[in-house]
Amino acid sequence: MEGEPLIVQLRDLMPPHEGAGDSIDWEEAERAWGVGFPQDYKEFVAQYGDGEVDAFLTFLVPEWTEGSVPSGAMAEETAEARRMWLEKPPAGYGSLATPPVVAWGVNARADLLCWVTGEQDPGLWPVAVWSRGALAWDVRDCGMLEYLVRLFRGEIDTMWADDGVRRFVHVREAQRLLAAGINPDTGEPNPYAGMFGPPPGRPQGE
Repeated sequence: MEGEPLIVQLRDLMPPHEGAGDSIDWEEAERAWGVGFPQDYKEFVAQYGDGEVDAFLTFLVPEWTEGSVPSGAMAEETAEARRMWLEKPPAGYGSLATPPVVAWGVNARADLLCWVTGEQDPGLWPVAVWSRGALAWDVRDCGMLEYLVRLFRGEIDTMWADDGVRRFVHVREAQRLLAAGINPDTGEPNPYAGMFGPPPGRPQGE
């Protein structure tokens, strides 16, 4: 309901399953990435973490090497977002030598969901989405949680306008379901289970 904390509104729209969420050493993450992550994102990671919704939108979490160098999917998508920012920055932002974007999501259309990190206070970072189809940035003056609430209510993209409950699946849960012969995208038995050998990480004969 309106007026409730955004994380509560998001839970109503996209309930996290048991065992979802990730524990991140935010001090180390921020040291490696050179930015302070927004508080609403930290709340999201604690509740949901590394996973995807409706087999369409994948959420990213910070990773880094022992040398405190950003790594993993978030680093890869951030590098791509910065390349797009340099090639075609959004109106009013200009092309900076160091593009002020960090990616936190990517969807099945290969659109990149990012923050614009120009403000010193991460709580003021707007969301910017690079659209592969339009070849343009769409900057929204809101944080990640507000963006997701508005998105899942169909206020930003009409594909989400059916008022349904979104299905979030953490990567750990997806692996568990696959091993049990369940399609993680639907929660239904996977008709192809076992046809191509055991799931990754599951030994033969187990």
